Amino acid sequence: MERFLEIINKGIEQGATDIHLMEGSKPLYRIKRALVTNYEAEPMTKYEMVSLLEAMVGDNDALMEKFEQTKRIDIPYDINEGIRLRINASLSSGTPTFSIRVIRTTDIDIDAYRLREILHEIRKHKTGLVLITGKVNSGKTTTLNAFVQDVNKMFTKKIVMLEEPVEYIHKSNKSFIVQKEVGTESDVPSYYEGVINLLREDSDIAIVGEIRDRETMDAVIDLAEAGGLVIGTLHTRSCGETIDRIIGVYEPSEHRAIKNTLSNVLKLVVSQKLINSRDGNVVLAPEIMTVNTTIAALIRQERFSISEIQDAIHHSNGSNLVSFERSFTKLYKEHIIDLETIEQNVEPDSFKLITNLIGGGY
Repeated sequence: MERFLEIINKGIEQGATDIHLMEGSKPLYRIKRALVTNYEAEPMTKYEMVSLLEAMVGDNDALMEKFEQTKRIDIPYDINEGIRLRINASLSSGTPTFSIRVIRTTDIDIDAYRLREILHEIRKHKTGLVLITGKVNSGKTTTLNAFVQDVNKMFTKKIVMLEEPVEYIHKSNKSFIVQKEVGTESDVPSYYEGVINLLREDSDIAIVGEIRDRETMDAVIDLAEAGGLVIGTLHTRSCGETIDRIIGVYEPSEHRAIKNTLSNVLKLVVSQKLINSRDGNVVLAPEIMTVNTTIAALIRQERFSISEIQDAIHHSNGSNLVSFERSFTKLYKEHIIDLETIEQNVEPDSFKLITNLIGGGY
């Protein structure tokens, strides 16, 4: 464990967000989205990797049994009051390998991440379903926890959070915050069971860390229809793709019903991209879709079209419908990102639209 802590502390000092350990390789740090090798360190040995797994699991026989059965586990680990680790252990060539997320549990700087606009849009909604989407490592968890942090400072609400694992630790301030870890050996066995119980917990705001399957989606929709605000995440890349993904988990005979339900219960979708800024930090570029009458009608139509949703977002000039292209253009105009960064993060057609917006004086 001593060497493990040395590796972790060096990563923390250098501002790493993730640390990767594998037999035969030197430790790798993800710093400002780039992978950086710790050349000063010796390669990790098989003995060290096995010993680290045993130390992390400790006397928890059920956790080790889960690893042996599923070949993967997630383990939370506290370094100090300001740093928490989310350790994912899996196997590579029969030897444990670790992907470690470094979670800084101090207050999230919403201005540094440019979250203020997103949080403002979420706060407009007191009931219904809000979805935060994006690929892995797009800042979804940061946005969820920044929202909880924001509400906790300003409003008296009961907030129940379902997470796997719990990352940020929130202390109740104005709001009453209940955090539940999802897992067979944790507070609730699954997201579905956690959401079902939320119907009896009198929550004002429910945070669902991930909506993974149809039964969880059904439970989330039922909860949103029952009153209160439900905020969840999906691994989708755009607002239009998010709607298409939800419809797609249902049988064709159910599509009309789920479209009607979504057009009423879904209030907001935010899709995120996390990108490097000129100063070497990271910022969020969002696509924001409020479900207004136009979007609701597009959701309900017989043949749902992702492109029609995206066109409606792109051609809107309102603050509640913001395309990725307009977000990137705004960041460029404010000298936060450059054209090279934009080109690396969008498709060619989107890049052309962005250059037109820049040239058009948007």
